[in-house]
Amino acid sequence: MSMKRLFYVSLVVLTFGLLFLSVGIGIASAQDVLRLDEDKSYVLNLETGSKMSYTKFLEQFEGDRRKINIFEGDRLEFNIYVSKIEKIHIPDDYVLKLETNLENPEWKFGDDIYHSAEVIVWKGKEEHERMVPKVILSGEVPKPIRKVKEPRFEAYDIYGIGEAEVYVRLIVGETKDGATLETIRKKLEPTMEFFSTSEEIQDAESEIDKNLEEARGKIGGTDLEEDIRKLYEEGHPGWASMLSEHYKKLSVAAEPPPVILYALLSVIVGLILGSGFVYVYVSRGGGKGVDVSKISSELNDTSGKIEEKSSSINAISTRFARSEDDEKRSVARDLIRIRASLNEISSEIRTIADRIKER
Repeated sequence: MSMKRLFYVSLVVLTFGLLFLSVGIGIASAQDVLRLDEDKSYVLNLETGSKMSYTKFLEQFEGDRRKINIFEGDRLEFNIYVSKIEKIHIPDDYVLKLETNLENPEWKFGDDIYHSAEVIVWKGKEEHERMVPKVILSGEVPKPIRKVKEPRFEAYDIYGIGEAEVYVRLIVGETKDGATLETIRKKLEPTMEFFSTSEEIQDAESEIDKNLEEARGKIGGTDLEEDIRKLYEEGHPGWASMLSEHYKKLSVAAEPPPVILYALLSVIVGLILGSGFVYVYVSRGGGKGVDVSKISSELNDTSGKIEEKSSSINAISTRFARSEDDEKRSVARDLIRIRASLNEISSEIRTIADRIKER
């Protein structure tokens, strides 16, 4: 092959290569023909009159769930600004699909109004050449009902009460018949995806957290606590709330008395048994030659120690008596009775000390 012929063949190959590359670039860029202006777009709550930017509206669903104030039944209005990307060829069969699962939706696109969940607009060359109208959607937040899983019954499709996904989507794609989207080219971002909830669900979650926290403080974490939380997450907030209340009451009954109370009672029992043994030992003639006055003095000291421990029990009973928990108040009443008995025992030990001293 001559050099001249080789040159022409190379030139043809290079030309075709550049042609295919330019076509590929054209197709790739044609997919990205519209953009959503999240800074200009906003959401109105038609129930409260509040207005939030697109970004701020989405951010509230990323934090503490109980601070959300968008509830089922609220009618929202989404004002979405869309613009064309400059210097990009838009194929004639490109369209914009609008879809949502808000209840009773109403779309406004230019002068046209639609009342279906899915709508295809922005059709044909003539519309592509004009400015893209603002997209306005109003609709009601649906009930917070979603598909959940039942342990050991995962094969069944069941629904429960919980945070349900809500969406508003704008999708660029291709159509053949003007009624259905044949190919998806791009979903405009940020996608408006959030969830529906209710004040009752928020209240149930707060109550469950409070009850389980109190129970954990008494008996520590348990598998049952985790099961109650899972019950809430899997669509049963009512049952979970009720069980958390029963669980809290059960934890009170199972709560061990304070360690300090065990220690106090052990010391007091030791003191009482010790003083009683000394009295019996001396009264029966044991310990001859022993300093009786010293024993008497030590018994008086024992009586004083019992009174000190009695004061400690009084402090614990006072703390329990101020509790809102019925079980703790009941324990406080028992401790008061124990303290009264200890005071009597202390008095009797002093009497014993006096008798030993007289011997």
